[in-house]
Amino acid sequence: MSRILVVVFYVLVRIAPADAHLSLSPIVISFEAGAEKRKDFLLENTGERPQYLEVQAQRILNLGASPELYETSPIPDAVGLLVAPRRLVLQPGEQKRIRVILLEDPPKTDLAWRVEIVPVIGEVGSSIPVALTMVGYKALVFARPNDPIVEIVGDRVGQRVSVTNAGTSNGLLHSGEQCSPPRPCVRVPGKRLWPGMTWQTQLPNDAPVTFTLTGPRGDRAITF
Repeated sequence: MSRILVVVFYVLVRIAPADAHLSLSPIVISFEAGAEKRKDFLLENTGERPQYLEVQAQRILNLGASPELYETSPIPDAVGLLVAPRRLVLQPGEQKRIRVILLEDPPKTDLAWRVEIVPVIGEVGSSIPVALTMVGYKALVFARPNDPIVEIVGDRVGQRVSVTNAGTSNGLLHSGEQCSPPRPCVRVPGKRLWPGMTWQTQLPNDAPVTFTLTGPRGDRAITF
């Protein structure tokens, strides 16, 4: 069966449980080389009505780009990731697990997927066409190489910072701050940097900016 290439024009990583009555934990799963290849998402229906859900694994073809390009297939080996079950019903207050199994060998550089969990209107598996809603999750799953390296290089010129990941695995820049006494510190949004990805952002002022970099070997501070 041929693979299907899907171009998705939205990236919906998470909808707040208060709006969707659906809670997911965690929202990011990482597979480290040599570690267990099976992990779970935990879903909970926090609403008062049953939730009918469909689950699909989507390989990300263009890491770091927007919009993301996805490859899907009914054959798990073609996508490299198995998710089960593909359809489920959650009663009010009920919790269920979605098993995620990595089918790929350790890559030379990061591989990543979205696991889309979408509520449907009507019973799952009905012969009557149902309307899909846009309320749900596109959780992130990624696999790191055997020797993951996160190498963030860049500089800041005035109020603009430009950084590149020259390594083989992704790192998450977060908790950014610009502090220039006596002015109060200013928070700066971060970014997940995939291998080969360059990110530029405008800063609130021209003071040095410090992020926390989270990678395969833990956290460290990085300043530009």
